[in-house]
Amino acid sequence: MRDVRGRVVLVTGASRGIGRRVATRLAERGAILALTARSTDDLTKLLDELRATGAQAEAFPGDLTEPVARERIVSGTIARFGQLDVLMNCAGVCSFGEFSTSTEAIVRRVMEVNFFAPLEMIRLCTPYLTRSFETSRNGWKPAVVNVASICGRWGIPSMSEHCASKHAFVGLTESLRGEFERFGIDTLLVLPGLVRSDDLQKHLLRNEGKIHLNFEGAQPPDEVADAVVKSLVKNRVEKAVGFASWGVWFGKRFFPRGVRFFMQRKVWKYAKREKTETMA
Repeated sequence: MRDVRGRVVLVTGASRGIGRRVATRLAERGAILALTARSTDDLTKLLDELRATGAQAEAFPGDLTEPVARERIVSGTIARFGQLDVLMNCAGVCSFGEFSTSTEAIVRRVMEVNFFAPLEMIRLCTPYLTRSFETSRNGWKPAVVNVASICGRWGIPSMSEHCASKHAFVGLTESLRGEFERFGIDTLLVLPGLVRSDDLQKHLLRNEGKIHLNFEGAQPPDEVADAVVKSLVKNRVEKAVGFASWGVWFGKRFFPRGVRFFMQRKVWKYAKREKTETMA
């Protein structure tokens, strides 16, 4: 069990969705929060709400795809709190549409936000997380918590860019898990499915996929946030969140042909319905 009381946690993507709810739950557990996101207004609003409850927190707005912003966020956290004990990578972006109609710009944007930005955040934070382990007592271990997606375990049609970025993120996490053992840093992975985030479709880079996704019936972000915090507290190496995500995670291991058929069937059903609507 990991007690986060009095520990400094840096949360990315904290202005909305999963990141915002993770920050709230960590504050309730007594964590000291360094919050970052692109939206200064939303971040300030969250900061005011947390401080009103007595939580100790600070906001560091910035675009994580910019090297200068990343360095400013991490150095600002250290200057303000003097230490860093946990990095929570919650920021992300999604593109919903077929590969054949995508562009290089979309692919690069998704990879920058979902892979390169958290990768470089981990690199910048590693020396401070290592110091946290070296100076800690009572068996405390710092952690990197990567909120990826079940798309990082199985490719979903019409989400090729998103799946590519999450597969890379999952692979990075698994590699670092072995490397960081010698630094005393735990590397944890959370795999939610489709999340009913704040204005999800508004924040999609594109929304023209050729399969049916039930955005309204997607996972509540509160459910995912609970799983993220529990993964940190209970030190869960990998956690699939929600029935759909767990089903894909389990199916890939034991029934891969069945999962493949299910994915193909979603494409066939959409194509059939689209053809019917066109003829009508």
